[in-house]
Amino acid sequence: MQEGLVPTTLWLRDEVGDNQDAKSEVKAFNPDDVFSTPKPERLMRRILEIASNSGDWVLDSFAGSGTTGAVAHKMGRRWIMVELGEHCHTHIIPRLKKVIDGTDKGGITEAVGWKGGGGFRYYRLAPSLLEQDRFGSWIINKKYNAAMLAEAICKLEGFNYAPSEEVYWQHGHSTENDFIYVTTQTLTREQFQRLSDEVGEARSLIVMCGAFRVKNLDDFPNLTVKKIPKAVMSRCEWGKDDYSLEIKNLQVKQVEPVEDQSESPPNTRGKSGYDPRQGALFDLAGGKGGKRND
Repeated sequence: MQEGLVPTTLWLRDEVGDNQDAKSEVKAFNPDDVFSTPKPERLMRRILEIASNSGDWVLDSFAGSGTTGAVAHKMGRRWIMVELGEHCHTHIIPRLKKVIDGTDKGGITEAVGWKGGGGFRYYRLAPSLLEQDRFGSWIINKKYNAAMLAEAICKLEGFNYAPSEEVYWQHGHSTENDFIYVTTQTLTREQFQRLSDEVGEARSLIVMCGAFRVKNLDDFPNLTVKKIPKAVMSRCEWGKDDYSLEIKNLQVKQVEPVEDQSESPPNTRGKSGYDPRQGALFDLAGGKGGKRND
């Protein structure tokens, strides 16, 4: 068996803090609900110093009490935090407000000379665009009104949401001559003809509708028609919980033969640095060059 790896760096509590320090930092902005597993700001500072530079983006997908964002903000990083729990309202927002107005005196504030400043934007996750009716069929979520639906579809289709006050079928655009129209109606041939005439030959229009009654859409070359919710579902993944990177058909570089030198151990790596005795990187069996030593 291979010997265990020995750490080359040891971060002591005197340098990066511990959970007691972290809980004290949380009490400063929420004394009634101390987060159960906070991280000390000094620890996050050490990590961000190693992994990022001033002005870089820092992402925390499980924001918790907001330590990462608070430290990143004080260190001059830009940040994104994501949280599905109520911690966003009970911990993160109150904490970031104190950081911004300069009243957060704890953590790394003094060490980095933080005086306050900056700001942040807060977004709520929208409800699912689709839901199932009592028959199991997918329909547009009743929580969406016409404007919300048009904006969501524009984002999905890659259009800028910019509804026109004068032209009803211009809900968004991708270029000066390419537009999108979103409606839950069932469109008839007469409606398509009217749309086509108004769009004209110099422009194009994507029509996102609930259904349509037209046999031959080729009669309207300046229109592209997609049905809702089918067009939405085609952009979704269902029942998938593993997004692991899958790599196939790896090309293994050929290793050049190395002459045996009697006065020193043979160099089995060759010019490429690849040791055939180790096997390929993704070959758990050890590869063709030899067996693994477990």
